[in-house]
Amino acid sequence: MHIAIFSESYPPVTNGVAVSVSTLRRELLQQGHRVTVVTTRHPDALAQEEDVIRVPSFTWLFAPDYPLPQPRPLPQLHRFFQETRVDVIHVQIPFLLGVIGLRTGKRYGIPVVAHYHTLYDCYLHYAPVLPQGVLRTLLWWHLRRFYRCAQATIVPSYFACRYLQRHGVQSPAVEVIPTGVEFHPLVVDRAKARARYGLPPESPILVYVGRLAREKNLKLLLEMLPLVHREVPDILLWLVGSGNAEEFLRKQVQQRGLSQTVRLQGRVLHEHISEVYAAADVFVFPSVTETQGLVLWEAQAHGLPCVVVNEGGAPESVRDGADGILVPNNAEAFAQAVIRLLWDETLRQQMGQSALHSPRWTPRAMAQRVLDVYQRVVHAAGSPVPKQ
Repeated sequence: MHIAIFSESYPPVTNGVAVSVSTLRRELLQQGHRVTVVTTRHPDALAQEEDVIRVPSFTWLFAPDYPLPQPRPLPQLHRFFQETRVDVIHVQIPFLLGVIGLRTGKRYGIPVVAHYHTLYDCYLHYAPVLPQGVLRTLLWWHLRRFYRCAQATIVPSYFACRYLQRHGVQSPAVEVIPTGVEFHPLVVDRAKARARYGLPPESPILVYVGRLAREKNLKLLLEMLPLVHREVPDILLWLVGSGNAEEFLRKQVQQRGLSQTVRLQGRVLHEHISEVYAAADVFVFPSVTETQGLVLWEAQAHGLPCVVVNEGGAPESVRDGADGILVPNNAEAFAQAVIRLLWDETLRQQMGQSALHSPRWTPRAMAQRVLDVYQRVVHAAGSPVPKQ
């Protein structure tokens, strides 16, 4: 089968969608399928990439790290589809390239599968071009039209499925298929890991790994930390990652008098991420805007119990009371869960061991489920289903 994936997010862009797309492509290639990716140009992309079509792009003022395709004719793309048989188109993001993918499918009679990865209405602050209420109305009007035009829609969690339904988004078929991931944690000495990053050797450490962004609800961690500090005076909150909220968080740390209890590490290369988890005691995740929350599986694979706000799609990755604790979205409840884990070493170790064996979707399982969707829409379109 020949699949064309349309996605603005693709390596070297680093985000959850890019991880999902690159993982899916790798698995499909390993199973003998051909996958062509249509994506944006990026200054750090390789000069030559097999079966990758990069279209002219521009930098969005409010999100400079994510190039967007220029809204103009793309003769290179149309020439490819005129000369090459493509069995199915898979659009990952429902905006510029996604719309191009839908139109390409209609023009060449190719069935289209659409993906819904992100709670886009939680990101409207990145586009302050109109009042938020107006933007939200326009957004959902567009999403309802977009997903109705696809032959099938894939979402990463049951929460995401319910979210679309609640906003009146309908698709001929909706499939819940979490992004599959595999982690191969390195065995890292805890003391050496702490020494490498200049962390206190004995203090309990709470770690957050991810983007530092407004929609991640990181302010909650700063609100709950003083409550934990009363009971655990040597506590340290370690924020690992970068993002446009980093300066805001630094100012908040100063204003709240938390300079001795919060460390902003910045971005850590993925080859060193096992050191980060080895140095920590508990993983904390306050975000309420996740459709899945892949980083939770990463923390669990390193044996860390997780404290997670019980909203959005992230709770589907946690077995409450077994490998983590789900809490309401308030500082007191979050602090109580953290204190409980820090005070009870046996419980913390039990949850950490349980986390190591938490059920996780593998990339192979994800790819097989996605292939099933491809085959159904190809069959429904009246085309012969290519042999695997």
